[in-house]
Amino acid sequence: MQETKKKTLGGRLWLVFILIGLAGQFAWSIENMYLNTYITYLNFTDPSGAGFNYSLMIAITTALSAIVATLTTIVIGSLIDKVGHRKWFISIGYIIWGITTACFGLLNVNSSSELIPIKMAASTAAILVIVLDCVMTFFGSTSNDASFNSYVTSKTDDENRGKVEGVLSILPLIAMLIVFVGLNGLTTKESGYRWDLFFYIVGGIVLLVGVVAIFLIPNEKETIKDKSILKLMVTGFKPTTVKKNPLLYWVLLIYFIYSVACQVYFPYLMVYIERTCAISNSGTSFLSSFAIVMAVALLGGSLLSLIVGFLADKFGKDKMIIPSIAILMAGLLLMYFIPSIGSGNTRTGYAAFSCLIMIFGYVAIPTVINALVRQYIPKGEEGTFMGVRMIFVVALPMCIGPFIGDAFNQAYGQTYKSEYNVTSVTPSKFGYLMALAILALALIPTFFYLNSVKKGNTSNEEKQPK
Repeated sequence: MQETKKKTLGGRLWLVFILIGLAGQFAWSIENMYLNTYITYLNFTDPSGAGFNYSLMIAITTALSAIVATLTTIVIGSLIDKVGHRKWFISIGYIIWGITTACFGLLNVNSSSELIPIKMAASTAAILVIVLDCVMTFFGSTSNDASFNSYVTSKTDDENRGKVEGVLSILPLIAMLIVFVGLNGLTTKESGYRWDLFFYIVGGIVLLVGVVAIFLIPNEKETIKDKSILKLMVTGFKPTTVKKNPLLYWVLLIYFIYSVACQVYFPYLMVYIERTCAISNSGTSFLSSFAIVMAVALLGGSLLSLIVGFLADKFGKDKMIIPSIAILMAGLLLMYFIPSIGSGNTRTGYAAFSCLIMIFGYVAIPTVINALVRQYIPKGEEGTFMGVRMIFVVALPMCIGPFIGDAFNQAYGQTYKSEYNVTSVTPSKFGYLMALAILALALIPTFFYLNSVKKGNTSNEEKQPK
């Protein structure tokens, strides 16, 4: 039996993972957290006073973004496996990604620093936001979902993937926290709604990291595959591929169920804490601050999840799946009870603890599952299978989870008006029970996966000498 050569992770490679990964999450935080609010703002500030159907615009933006991201990753991932040159797909992709992100600032109809000389209607600006979001998503998925993710897969092995995934899994939360604390003020009334500056800063950061990536990512010897791009694109969807790699698809099914459960509640998390649980930043006590609750949850949960990554590498990733699922299930149950717990500092303290446990599980599961996905992807086809991963993790869950969550919100939530004078519905606590029930279903494919491992049913990659 040929001895497996371990892949060592030097400081330069860690820097690539962290810097490029974090910059990508800055851009995705805009796409996931702020574009819906920006469209609502454009409706609120329409100079004509006519407004537009912002709810429909938001729905279209979300759907098109998921479709573009998935199709892009399928095509570009296969192209990368065919021609190589991941370094240039990452660096040039990030540069253009940053430019397109910054371009959102040009659509600010009321900005004093507007660079477009022709005044446009808010409805026109909103339509351009949708178009630009698709362009931004194309370059983001090209450089991050397809290129960077396949690069990480090729540069790690079973000895270190848990540690790497532990770090990568917390980057979205760190990016969210940095953007929220450092830049969110630019989007408020107190700052004069400086959305233009907000987009310029984030876009500039992504662009700069793309330039740095040119010098930071080492050049590699690339090989061109014999398969055509079309054959590579369909490889991951063939029944024969599923039969050859059963462990990979069991793990992807676990990931799919987890992602659906998260989409039920996570898009409404901040509104749930602030509105449903009545925890506001305007409190007189430091401990009653909404920002403190989020900081404790994001930072504490992220640090705890790093431990899961190290334990996964040391004791085995398979042993960490059920504990990680159990942690998130406990966190979801705790989140359900927040509105019923006392008031003031008592409720705030309980909310901080509940969010901490929930975020811990929320990050721990992908830390383990992503490492397993990378482990079972056939060697040399890392880009091709990134598109398959997107189907399970992004496209399908985003088309299922949010609608389940919204149904509970509409049935059990209370109406309120936002700062943009938009009537909305508070997220319902029952959504967390529904998410818990869906997550429990992940134990079914987990059982089949662990049973297959126990019987020695291995993936194609494990049978190949490295």
